[in-house]
Amino acid sequence: MLTAIKDAFRGVELGSGVSLHETVVIDNYGGSAERTAARLPDEKRDWQRLVSDPELARIGGVGGLNFYDAAGLRFHLPAYLSLAVIDFERADAGIVLESLMFNLTHFSEYNVGRLSILSAPQRQCVRDVLAFLRTEYELESEELDEAIAGYWSCGPGAASQA
Repeated sequence: MLTAIKDAFRGVELGSGVSLHETVVIDNYGGSAERTAARLPDEKRDWQRLVSDPELARIGGVGGLNFYDAAGLRFHLPAYLSLAVIDFERADAGIVLESLMFNLTHFSEYNVGRLSILSAPQRQCVRDVLAFLRTEYELESEELDEAIAGYWSCGPGAASQA
C-alpha cells in the first residue's frame, strides 16, 4: 500500500495550498498574519517527510483535515493515508483514522470541491487504501462501503456520485 501511495502522489507539492499548522490558525479564526507565521516552518515540497512528523497525527482536534483547501488536502492526504496504513495501533491513530473516514466518506459540496483536485491514479489509490483499511482492521461502515463502491470507484461519472 505504501508504494501505491508514493507512486500516486509522487511529485505533489503544497504550492500555495493550506499548510499543516495553518489549519490550526484557520480553525481558531486567526488572521492572515497568523496564517503566514504558522505556515513558515511547515513542509511544502515533500509530503513523505510529514509521515514521520508527530505533529501530523496530533493536529486533529483543532485544525487538520477539515481545514485544508484542495491543494493542501492533495499534499497532506498521502501522509495521512500512510499513517493509517503504517501504524494503526498507536495511541493517536484513532484521531487520524476517524478524520480520514469522515473526510473521505462524507461528500458535502465542500468536500467534493476539495477532492476534485485528485487525479484518477490518486483517486484509485484512495479507494485502494480505504478498501485495505476496511479489510485489515475489520471496519464496518455502510458509508465506507458506499464510498468505495461509489465516489472512489474510478468508473465514468464516479466523481459526480455523492
